Amino acid sequence: MRASINLKQLRHLELLAEELNFSRAAERANLSQTAFSRSIQALETEFGLRLFDRDTRSVRPTPAGQYLIAKALTLLSRARDLADDIYYLSHAECGELNFGTSLLAIDGPLSSALMDLKQQSPQVKLHIEVSQTPNLQTHLEQEKIEFFVAYPGELQEDERFELTWLPSEPVSMYCRPEHPLLQQNTPPRPTQIPTYPWSAVAMDKSLSPRLRSILGMKPNQALPIGLTCDNLQLLHDLTLHSDNILFTWKSWLDSKSELVNLGALLQPQLPTIAMNIECSIVQLADRSLSPSAQRLVDLILMHANIQ
Repeated sequence: MRASINLKQLRHLELLAEELNFSRAAERANLSQTAFSRSIQALETEFGLRLFDRDTRSVRPTPAGQYLIAKALTLLSRARDLADDIYYLSHAECGELNFGTSLLAIDGPLSSALMDLKQQSPQVKLHIEVSQTPNLQTHLEQEKIEFFVAYPGELQEDERFELTWLPSEPVSMYCRPEHPLLQQNTPPRPTQIPTYPWSAVAMDKSLSPRLRSILGMKPNQALPIGLTCDNLQLLHDLTLHSDNILFTWKSWLDSKSELVNLGALLQPQLPTIAMNIECSIVQLADRSLSPSAQRLVDLILMHANIQ
């Protein structure tokens, strides 16, 4: 029958090896000398080995004791490292965090939350997947990521997922300064928008009915999407050199682009709420987040002013 390993007894072995005196070792262990001696004796009995030679004047490790003391020190060191890892992991100060986000969500509260997380938990390794909701959903279901931040689409009806809604992001339409809609004598009208090709990050199907309604399109009319792309710079440059109308969120382009906010010039004005895109934190309903993931979620909610 193999001997069991008791870390507390190995710690007593370590103390006695350092002090070579039962009284001093017992004091460091916060035990009476009698209780400490019993612990060493129990360890020798468990191992079936004499670990220390002792007489009235000295305590010395036996050859077997010296061998086991060296092994015990290594094991105790690893145990302390593990205890440190557990502490730092539970306090979100180490480990890895895998999560996903859409391009839209990056420009929202997530960006500020990530800055705070890197300041609070600099040792946490971040792996961020930037993709569209269907891809993020697949990787969440496969538990390759712990959560994602994006427009959830039909996931809000799926009980397998837990959604935490964030403030909606205003979107608008943009075009180049020389666009024909800006050269006419009258303000551009919403019904003119479908007569030009659109550019956008891949649109969720559930947004189509809303766009048809506010732009005066027929219920089954196809959206004139001429370009979808996940590269924001490419979308910007192609819009700047074509008659495409770019649909995107305002925080990305306003006050830092040559493109004109066409949505603000339309007459009649489009309803503000209709030109907002909802965003949420999506996680599996039956899975707990790691401490670092929970910390990031809390930071996102804080920056979104959600209690």
